Amino acid sequence: MKLTALLLIPLLLLTSACESDEERLEPQPYQTLVNIQSTTSITFDEALQRLMEQRHISDEQMAPYRHEVNMAALRSRKYNAHVITYHTTDPNGKPVIASGVVYYPKSGKPRGVIEAISFNKNKFDCPSKELANISLMQGMAGFIIIVSDLIGCGATDNMCLAYFYHDNAAKVSADLRMAATELIRNTYGRSMPSWTLITGHSLGASEAWALARYYHMHPELGVNVDQVWIGGGPYRPIDIFDYQLRLGYSDYVFIPNAIYSTNHYDNLALDLHDVFCGELSNHYEEWCTGMLKQEELVRLLGKDISQYLNLDFFRDDNADYQRLRTSIERFSIPNDWKPACEVHIYHSRNDTYVPVAGADLLADYLLSVGANVDYVKTDSTHLDNGIKMAIDLVKLLYK
Repeated sequence: MKLTALLLIPLLLLTSACESDEERLEPQPYQTLVNIQSTTSITFDEALQRLMEQRHISDEQMAPYRHEVNMAALRSRKYNAHVITYHTTDPNGKPVIASGVVYYPKSGKPRGVIEAISFNKNKFDCPSKELANISLMQGMAGFIIIVSDLIGCGATDNMCLAYFYHDNAAKVSADLRMAATELIRNTYGRSMPSWTLITGHSLGASEAWALARYYHMHPELGVNVDQVWIGGGPYRPIDIFDYQLRLGYSDYVFIPNAIYSTNHYDNLALDLHDVFCGELSNHYEEWCTGMLKQEELVRLLGKDISQYLNLDFFRDDNADYQRLRTSIERFSIPNDWKPACEVHIYHSRNDTYVPVAGADLLADYLLSVGANVDYVKTDSTHLDNGIKMAIDLVKLLYK
């Protein structure tokens, strides 16, 4: 054997030993993780096809994504989708066992972590039931992806959906990360990367922003947020109420669901027959609990809010309305911190779901404290603005 080869042997053994020591952590007892409900192997192609079928997306509609991203290079990527249950709390601090999904790449060392917040607020489209969701598509370039069902879906689908409870969504998502850390250590022998990218759109955007703030306020968790990507978020939910009550019109029926949720978790004891009118007053227990998808709710109620909201209830001199309003105002995420990470905010000037005013105020605040913020405003619809953000993020992740 040549001298050069002999000299290389110790180096190769040392390298192998270092990699083994780094990647083979000893299992530890679970603290946050309760159970691994299922593990499903999923490829990029399978995820894409299932997503297109679920969302009724045609090949023509997918063409812009194919143009922006070299999807052919991703066909062989495979993930394990672990549906897990874990310990967390509901909006009132009561211990519950919730569920979520941890996606782990089956080959190669993970490039990082993406914590995504789902915008769906119904019991059918939650992440643990819809494994091929948009969050997975964004991160299938070798990232660990973590997505919680949040309260009211998945393992907690017997509970009331928690609308606008941003602080709770942040706590539930952070607890999922702790459970995912235990899963990855015991299943793959690896540690969870400390750096993370947080993303969410629409209702998920405000909850993603709350999660970034939560990690800032809890440095003991050791999570370093690298980037935040949020679009179309109701960072000040009261703006939606004021806007739609003034307009008398809504493309997206969520005020009834938000009222039902707030009445439940804030114990307001409102008589919802005084709040709702028409068919909704007879069916709110069925229609405001996440048992219907949004398109079905819009079909049943229409877009004229006077057909399902008793507008006499929403008077300034109505004490019950003022109590409800106080709760909704409390859901605004405080502008009381300066993120150290990049923040990307997307919103449409013509958004009829969530007024742009809340995003404007957030961007103005971040600029005033010297944060690194990129504010992208478009003239598109709420949904198209979300697609714009998704494409920009995908282009970054798939470099």
